[in-house]
Amino acid sequence: MNDNLMFATRIRERFPEGLTGLFAIGGTRTSHILENNRYTDQPGKIEDFSSYSQSSLQQYKNLINSFFDLGGQNLVISALSFRSFFERGTEYGDLVTQELARLIDDRILSFYQEWGVDPYFVGLDTLRDFAPQPATRQAATRLLEFQKNWPYREGNRKLIWEIASIPLYTLWRFFEEATSEQRAELREQVQHSEGLDQVQSRLYAYFCKYALGVSLPTPHFYLGTNKSGDLKLRSPLMTALTAGEYLRLYYTPYPSLFVRHETLKAILDDLAFNKRFYSNKTDYKGQFTSELAQKEYERVISLASNPASVVGYTRSVTE
Repeated sequence: MNDNLMFATRIRERFPEGLTGLFAIGGTRTSHILENNRYTDQPGKIEDFSSYSQSSLQQYKNLINSFFDLGGQNLVISALSFRSFFERGTEYGDLVTQELARLIDDRILSFYQEWGVDPYFVGLDTLRDFAPQPATRQAATRLLEFQKNWPYREGNRKLIWEIASIPLYTLWRFFEEATSEQRAELREQVQHSEGLDQVQSRLYAYFCKYALGVSLPTPHFYLGTNKSGDLKLRSPLMTALTAGEYLRLYYTPYPSLFVRHETLKAILDDLAFNKRFYSNKTDYKGQFTSELAQKEYERVISLASNPASVVGYTRSVTE
């Protein structure tokens, strides 16, 4: 049994419900420029958007491969913000629209089938109903139609592409479209919950099934990029559903698509097996020695005395 297989077995034992991760992919244009354009006269100019999209999707697949190879079961990829379709101008919105078809073309269908993956597309209600470009609305409709006809199977891995989601719109649609029986069912579940934890878990289960079209364990971790210094949350729908409960956040100081297999393995190892300095009791009795408390105090004072120690400052790119 090789190391990856042993590790995957341990991960599945640690998370019997299925390890579920949120991958907030950022810096794809930067990745392409650094990988392919760094020696050109105008490195920042992407001459062939189709080539950029193809190479990015291959890197997506490499990252997904690593996750499943290491024992992961469910993956949510925050691929495109709704701002992508207007914030960077109509030209970018048109180009992004064309690339949505790659999520259901023959090459990626083979990938889904090879790995036993069921794909889902969430958030597309916003594009279908409100996108300024007719082509974008049509692309969203095609993805949703594809989803209706995909042969979903119990026990398959799940890959959720979160595209242009506006969580408040999705929730508003539920209350607009729900039948009186559905409302009564949810009301009954909430009113007969035993404590705050059960209220959250029942609401999550109900709205998750509505928003995603499938039940999903509460996500265990989030992997984002901090390439520009300013920390962001890029998985709005799942963040809204979970309220961030029990969600471990990991950030790479470089574009997401540069994440290597070994790095992802180290992240999952930390998530699953490293013991945190944590107390769910009234205090930390028995965990601090006098020596440890003194050393930790000195570390905190050292960091507090240095404004540069704060995480989240915008990073300047220089020669």
